[in-house]
Amino acid sequence: MNPPQQLTPRAALLVGLVFVASGMFPMLAAFDIGPLSQEDINGPPWLGFVAGGVFTAAGLAVMAGPRSSLAASLFGLLSLAGLAMLGNWIAFGAGERACSGSISLPWLWSESDFSGLGCRIPFGLGALITDAFLCYMMVSMLQKALGGPPRLARLLKASEWLIAASIAPFILLLAIIGIGSAAAGAVKTRWTTGAWPRNEEFIARQRAKGLLGRFGRKPPPDKTN
Repeated sequence: MNPPQQLTPRAALLVGLVFVASGMFPMLAAFDIGPLSQEDINGPPWLGFVAGGVFTAAGLAVMAGPRSSLAASLFGLLSLAGLAMLGNWIAFGAGERACSGSISLPWLWSESDFSGLGCRIPFGLGALITDAFLCYMMVSMLQKALGGPPRLARLLKASEWLIAASIAPFILLLAIIGIGSAAAGAVKTRWTTGAWPRNEEFIARQRAKGLLGRFGRKPPPDKTN
């Protein structure tokens, strides 16, 4: 397996500068400086500063790169912390919430505006996942600073379980969607053709292995009667 390619120092500098420049505008808007103003921020002024800081910190992390792994990790931690702040404010902060989005499922597509819990719940789930990854990253960096394993091994394991618990609702939802879609397709095939769908290739492979004959073999007749 080939090792992943890394950006050259010049490419990392250019990409980082693009991110930093993108983040400076909303950061300055929090102080009514530049082409944007506080009125352009859909929330309190600090929200624009944090949103811009996410891009700025990410750009600095890219520019630091593997040459300064500690700086890259710290800037990455700041960027992730900014995302967590944004998600938690939208989900759990005071005041009314209004957002727009779309739902795309195999049998359903809808686009509409959401308010109240309809806006808070999706961002709340995303905020919990971000919080879990932030905890894991903080514990991992602290463990390295203290000399590595076995220090903080239990705390790191707990943060891994926290990540698993935070993404479990999405995995469950995907499983329900997948099973529901397969069941709907099977019922549709049964309705239109009169027969349940069959995976002929799978059946042929199992028949070649003799599994179907083994499990489908009828018991010998009872000769005692």
